[in-house]
Amino acid sequence: MDHTLEWVSTLDHLDALGIVGVFGYVTAYLLLQLGLLKGDGYTFPVANLVSSLCILSSLSRDFNAFSASIEVSWSVISIIGICRIFVVRNLLRLTKDEARVVSILAPGLKIDRARRLLRTGRFREAQPGHAVAIDGTPIADLVLILGGRLQVKKSGVQVATLGAGALVGELSFISGGPATADVTVDIPSRLFELPITEFRALLERNDDIAQAIRQSIGNDSARKLVETTSKLSQLAPPGV
Repeated sequence: MDHTLEWVSTLDHLDALGIVGVFGYVTAYLLLQLGLLKGDGYTFPVANLVSSLCILSSLSRDFNAFSASIEVSWSVISIIGICRIFVVRNLLRLTKDEARVVSILAPGLKIDRARRLLRTGRFREAQPGHAVAIDGTPIADLVLILGGRLQVKKSGVQVATLGAGALVGELSFISGGPATADVTVDIPSRLFELPITEFRALLERNDDIAQAIRQSIGNDSARKLVETTSKLSQLAPPGV
C-alpha cells in the first residue's frame, strides 16, 4: 500500500493524461462489446480521439516515435469517423423514389446502409408487354413495383394483378427455383430491379440489410396469401 501511495505521489499531469487516455480506450471498447455503446454514433470515435490525444500529450516528456505514430493514426482515424457520421446524418439525402424503395424493402435501415442497397439495384420505366418473369425459367431480378400494374398469368390464364408496393420473384428468390407464373407489364410501370446474383452477395455481406429484407419479403408474402384466400372465399359456393 505504501509503495502504491508513493508511486501515485510521483505522478504529474502528463502521467495523469496517459492514465486517462488508457482508461478512455478500455472503457469505450468494453462498452462497445457489451452493446452499451454504438459504433455508428459520435460517442465512440470522440472517446477514441480524446484518449489518443491524452496519450499523445503524455508522450511529450518521454517521446517514443512508435507510440506516437500509433496515437496519431488513432486520432486521424477517429476524425475520419466523426466526419463520416456528420455526412451521413446531415448531408446524405434520398430521392422520393429511393426513399419509397427503402421504406418498402428495408424500413428503418440507416441512410448509409440504404445507399448500399440502392446501389445494387436499378430503376426501370417498363412498357406494356415487358416480361418480368417467365414461367419455368430462372428469375434474373427481384422486382419491386413502384407504380403501374402487372399481370400474372398461369398457362395463359390471368390469375392476378399486381400494383404499387408488390414484389415479383420473391418466392423464387428464397427457394432458388424458377418462376411459377408469367408476369408481364400491363400498363406503363415504374420498377426497381435487384439483380439476383449481386443481391445475394450483398445480403451475405450485410446481416442488417438481410434481416430487413427477409422481414419485408415475409410481410409481402403474407399479404398476398391473405388476398388470395379472400378471393377464393368469394368464389366458393354458399355454405362451403
